[in-house]
Amino acid sequence: MLDNHALPIVLEPHEGRLTILGTPIFQGKQEDLLEAIERLLETGQPELVITPNVDQLIELQTNRALQLAYSSASLLLADGSPIVALARRMGFRSIERNTGADLLPFLAENASHRLWKIGIAGGRAGVAERAADRLNHVALGTVVAIDFPKVDVGENRAQRTVEIALDRLNDSGANIFFLCLGSPKQEIWYLENRDKLPPGVYVGAGAAVDFAAGVVVRAPVALQKVGGEWLWRLFQEPRRLFHRYLIRGPRFVYLAIRSLKGAGKPV
Repeated sequence: MLDNHALPIVLEPHEGRLTILGTPIFQGKQEDLLEAIERLLETGQPELVITPNVDQLIELQTNRALQLAYSSASLLLADGSPIVALARRMGFRSIERNTGADLLPFLAENASHRLWKIGIAGGRAGVAERAADRLNHVALGTVVAIDFPKVDVGENRAQRTVEIALDRLNDSGANIFFLCLGSPKQEIWYLENRDKLPPGVYVGAGAAVDFAAGVVVRAPVALQKVGGEWLWRLFQEPRRLFHRYLIRGPRFVYLAIRSLKGAGKPV
């Protein structure tokens, strides 16, 4: 399907579900999401969960490796508020926002009675350990920090580093892995190493480890609800996020228009 897919890559209705490159965006409440994660674990295979936002959808237009990751993912969770707003405008009103930052503590709260073990890989030195310590107040010891080496993807990847990373994933005993390497690296790393990964659910979670550790403060809930979290983050990290939000971000308008037209909705 991917080879025949003409750009631009947009949100597309397919058999009653909203998809990106053929992979469905999750529809339902958080309780339904727990069951979806459980079903993925029951396959006994590595399963990828991606949390698309505006920046990822824009990156998807030109990044072939990220396209392959999306087309091979098992589940998409709408992260960005504009993605959710567009989905609802297209008629998919049961699609809700599920960020990696929300998903990590939510799964941790439910891990002990579901016999899940959550591994956090990535982040700056000491941050995963701090996140695990904080989460284990409610997770009852079911969250572990994985001492993950600094990894690269594509031609820059070093085989020895990959072997170390794989050994530490296996040794963790986890069955849900939050890959906090930043997008698109985390999704591409999963794709390149999928055949060697231990069974489990792999969530590309970006900065979720920083939020869980408390080293980055999330926007107030009221601001999150009106889709203004990007302004909060821009204020916190203007140098890093200026180009993402103010230069690249407006390209989403074109993709949104194409998505609406493809769904037969008025623009």
